[in-house]
Amino acid sequence: MKFLLVAPPKKGLAGHEESIPIGLGYLATTLRKLGHEPDLKDCLIRDWDNEALLSYIRRSKPDIVGITVYSQALRNVREILEMVKKENPGIITIVGGPHPTGVPEHALRFLECADFGINGEGEIPLQHLMPILEKGEGRYEDVPGLIWREKGHIRWNQKVEYDNLDELGFPAWDLIDPPSYFDSPDFKGKVTIIHTTRGCPYGCAFCVKLGRKLRYHSIEKIYEQIRLLHERYGVIRFLIGDEGFPINPKFLKDFCRYVIAQGDNFSYMAACGLRLNAIDDEMCELLKQANFSRMVGIGIEAGSERVRKLMNKNLPTEVIFRGVEILNRHGFKPAANFIIGFPGETREEVEETIRLARKLKIWAACFAPFIPLPGSVATNKLIADGEIPADFDYSLIDLDCVLYAPKGMTKKEVDDLRKKAVFLFNIQPRMLWYHMTGGRLKWSIIKVFRIFFPMWLVPRPWRKYIAQ
Repeated sequence: MKFLLVAPPKKGLAGHEESIPIGLGYLATTLRKLGHEPDLKDCLIRDWDNEALLSYIRRSKPDIVGITVYSQALRNVREILEMVKKENPGIITIVGGPHPTGVPEHALRFLECADFGINGEGEIPLQHLMPILEKGEGRYEDVPGLIWREKGHIRWNQKVEYDNLDELGFPAWDLIDPPSYFDSPDFKGKVTIIHTTRGCPYGCAFCVKLGRKLRYHSIEKIYEQIRLLHERYGVIRFLIGDEGFPINPKFLKDFCRYVIAQGDNFSYMAACGLRLNAIDDEMCELLKQANFSRMVGIGIEAGSERVRKLMNKNLPTEVIFRGVEILNRHGFKPAANFIIGFPGETREEVEETIRLARKLKIWAACFAPFIPLPGSVATNKLIADGEIPADFDYSLIDLDCVLYAPKGMTKKEVDDLRKKAVFLFNIQPRMLWYHMTGGRLKWSIIKVFRIFFPMWLVPRPWRKYIAQ
């Protein structure tokens, strides 16, 4: 069967953030092993709108269209599915990704023209589903992670977290085409993303995950893929895009030792950052020797230890200072992430976050509003407590949009506090000097627009830079 895999257009800031659809690449490899004909199109890198995608579907005539769904793309995906079904009702439509994983029932209720959904990772579900779609062999009840309609109801099975990641093979890089991303502001050169693990065992209340069980690719297979990407596509810089990479210090250190021993002099970046409770001197030295980027992300999230506990983030204040000190001592430049307006947070605790950000020797700070992600612990509690409606419109989610304010604050006050945080952090003398040196001034000015100006005022060529 001909199977078109789609990374759809997104709205808002996320609509300008180009990210290689590596998950769809893994699904394409699974489909090839099953004897099917996968195709893969990323609407963002191709600058396709919904009509351009529909035009391609008319020409290519797939039997199945599978779309990855982020909440920011919900309305676009609904429109795409409606257009597909209107023109060709016989095309089977499947949705997967973060939104159907977080809220399986909501996904199929909102996306009325989706025939099926996948909850969690898709490779094993497809192995069970495709024989049913092609030959009528099997039962929906036996397909792990499947979401389907039955007699006016929506049903779904428990997702699966497959242990032997090496068995899944490499993504279908020929369909992804890494060189098509080389000119993207999000990558800047001969760069691509690889994954070394799946799953995250931590239970941060603001987060939603495809899987909780941490599993690893073998380091030998990871490096085999690195060599393939270099030899076939000329890639010389690798962004390790999975959040599991920094969790186990032994795995991270073993990876560094392995690539150091190869002597290929590729460069790397831990794109999901490092964990402050795992950092030590040995790790930093190995990261340097393995040619990792000196700019590293760290998740602090809140200045108040009480709020971090509300977030289910076990990160004592002394661990934060210790980790930041170690990184700076070894020549790294930590860039911190903070959440403003988490449920239960007070105005004074937001001010505490601003004070901590200024006190720490960090070199960049992202102050993001709390986002009620579908299926997160925090969102489910807000619904249970009546703070947001059960039919909350997740399609409103955008990276810079304040959709919720804790009790005692308004959304405008949350946004004003966020802007205050950005201003006070970046006006520090050392930060002003940092922005003005090393060719960063233009980039820094553009980034200001992300906070202080509506997107429609931003010149179109700048928007992809703002989305980084």
